[in-house]
Amino acid sequence: MSVNLKSLQIVIDLARRKRDQWGAQVAAAHRELQQAQDQLAQLSHFADEGQTKWLSRAAEGVTPVLMQHHNEFALKIQHAIDFQGRVIGQREGRLQAELGGLQAAERELATLEKVAENSRLMQQKIAHKAEQKLNDEMAMTMLAHQRRLAEQEHAP
Repeated sequence: MSVNLKSLQIVIDLARRKRDQWGAQVAAAHRELQQAQDQLAQLSHFADEGQTKWLSRAAEGVTPVLMQHHNEFALKIQHAIDFQGRVIGQREGRLQAELGGLQAAERELATLEKVAENSRLMQQKIAHKAEQKLNDEMAMTMLAHQRRLAEQEHAP
């Protein structure tokens, strides 16, 4: 089986671009996940700070209306934290999917590169055999010529 190395190189270049594109998508998914995690950390920090302030203020005494406003605010912050947790889960899923695509593209590229290398080695082997055959034929021709000359010298 003969493989056209130029055509194969075009396919390898396309596979390399595809792999690089998956790499860019993985990087983007990773950045988005990091941003979501940072946002969750900020929300959690904000909630913790609010709770600390509330406890210090509550020690001084608060009205029922103020307590109700605090509870409503704390509930909204908790909803935002829960929502952000779901966003992080989605972003982790996307990152895993992108990583899977990258790994598949890397395997495809490695396979194509191996096929190209095997094809180059096979073509080198064929060329070496052809060269060896040519050298053998030349040696046989020279030997036959030398024998004819020797026979002519010994002939009466």
